[in-house]
Amino acid sequence: MGWPYQFLSLDQAERHARREVLNRYAAYAQLSALLPVTLFLLCRIASWARKSVAEGRRGSYGVIPNSPSLKVQHRTAWGAWSTQARKLGWWLRDDIYIFGRLYGQRDQWIFGSLWAAWMLVLCVVGTGHDYLHLTKRFGAIAVSQLPILYLMSLKSLNPFVYVFRSSHEQVNRMHRALGRVIYTLLCLHAAFYINYFVGVGILGKRFFAPIVFAGVVAFLCLSLLSVTALQSIRRFSYRAFFVTHLTAALVMPVLVFFHARPARLFVGEALIVFLADLVSRKMDTIVSQATLESIPGTDLVKISASVPYGRANKFRAHPGSHIYLSVPAAARPSSNPASLSFLLFEFLFNPFTVAAVDEETGDITLVARRMGGPLTAALARFAARQTPVNASNIAPREEGKIPLCIEGPYGIVKHFPNLAGGEFSRILLVAGGIGATFTVPLYRSIAHDNPNAKVEMIWAVRGAADATWAVAATGAGKSILNDDNVHIFLTGDIVDSVAGAASVPGSGGSWARMGGSNGERNGSAAGETDSEVEMSSMYRDRRRNRYTSHHNRKRPDLKKIVDDIFRYGSEERVAILVCGPDDMARELREHVGVWAMKGRSIWFHNEGFGL
Repeated sequence: MGWPYQFLSLDQAERHARREVLNRYAAYAQLSALLPVTLFLLCRIASWARKSVAEGRRGSYGVIPNSPSLKVQHRTAWGAWSTQARKLGWWLRDDIYIFGRLYGQRDQWIFGSLWAAWMLVLCVVGTGHDYLHLTKRFGAIAVSQLPILYLMSLKSLNPFVYVFRSSHEQVNRMHRALGRVIYTLLCLHAAFYINYFVGVGILGKRFFAPIVFAGVVAFLCLSLLSVTALQSIRRFSYRAFFVTHLTAALVMPVLVFFHARPARLFVGEALIVFLADLVSRKMDTIVSQATLESIPGTDLVKISASVPYGRANKFRAHPGSHIYLSVPAAARPSSNPASLSFLLFEFLFNPFTVAAVDEETGDITLVARRMGGPLTAALARFAARQTPVNASNIAPREEGKIPLCIEGPYGIVKHFPNLAGGEFSRILLVAGGIGATFTVPLYRSIAHDNPNAKVEMIWAVRGAADATWAVAATGAGKSILNDDNVHIFLTGDIVDSVAGAASVPGSGGSWARMGGSNGERNGSAAGETDSEVEMSSMYRDRRRNRYTSHHNRKRPDLKKIVDDIFRYGSEERVAILVCGPDDMARELREHVGVWAMKGRSIWFHNEGFGL
């Protein structure tokens, strides 16, 4: 069977009919993306209404793990189906490795493959033998998906976040999959058109015609965007990816607007939602007066920023949420808007988890590790007071404070189940390094709201000094070091860590100013007995179910930790949250996966800002 498409000559009426078919299938493609989302939302509303009515009639109570009634439920057909559904859900979220490199998760590949197949069907059905119809259809279907692609990329006004009770970071995974589908369709659209120009002998004449060349430039922008979106490029220079992404997102719709008149509706939709999100984010951004200080013996910078009372309440309500931090014009090293050092900060919006909220002042605490990027380097300079802020363009501010732009809160924590509400029998929080900025506020919130909750926190840090920001006393006067359910592991060279900390001026001689820095900054006269904690106090007595110094001077045995939390009862529902290096999260998920495949009820969350 040969190639069915031919270069056909159509009259005006036939071309008009072809255009109507193209517009109709483009509308089908866009509606087919919105229809499942709408149906999912309606199902959620119906489920919520049904549960509300049922609970109102009979009341609600927490089922006791290992109770006979719960065991009977699990033996029913519904219980068996639920177990298989949990296994399937876990399997879908597995990572995909090709030649040892990570290429997303299995659900991304399945979604992308199914959606690509559906788009290809819409590209081919009803095209007959008209080669130009096929060529134009690929372009029309691809452009119809641009508004959906832009909606998925939004941070402030993302409807998919609210419908699926997710976060921008989670939705962004599907944004990438859809982007690859669109790019593939446009590659075929461009290839078919070039083949047509060559076939009829008008390549040189048509290629540089304004209407065609606008499409060529738009395709080159998308190609550049796709290349910089590769994980290796993003890790090498996230700034290059971000600038390219933002520029292409603004330029591409304009070019397509002039390239194809029928596509103007779709690119107009995309541009409107993109600009609306920018305006919303700008309105949601506040300029805060912040105090920055380096944590002795580490490459960490502690940021204390004042925020309005209403904003502070949002952070209190959602512990573990994150913000986007940027440097306003008043704090930049150059006051010249045309200078490179000034323009660089226009594209710097880094996410940081809110590590703590002061109960009295409402100030939020952020902890940043210097990673070599321009923003964290600037924060380190501010903390060291090495680079004076340009005085010619500074608005009045408090003495010794730096203005910083704060946008948020963001994060999936807004849609977390109630971890302290008794829904889970046991909760395990695992953090590596600076990842504790996510787990520490969650742990404190759970312990505060439900003192009887069975929650444990594992925290692996390179050196003892890396934990100083978190071990200061809370409002209740209790340090996490005095909590039997918090286990801190020092994974670096202990001797070097102590020596390095001892050499820092003002560190108190032997390491361990675990809580002294706050007292000193606030002008407290607390003595060394109260502000210093000997390093041996970080290790616990195993005979009293605590960790000894031997156990805490090495990496945590994640397999044993996971096995221990699941050994209490097969009917228990367990919540496990991790925030740390990729290898740690991957290893933890592998160990938890063994129990997930046994049908255990597990709620697992890996928090991170994946590139």
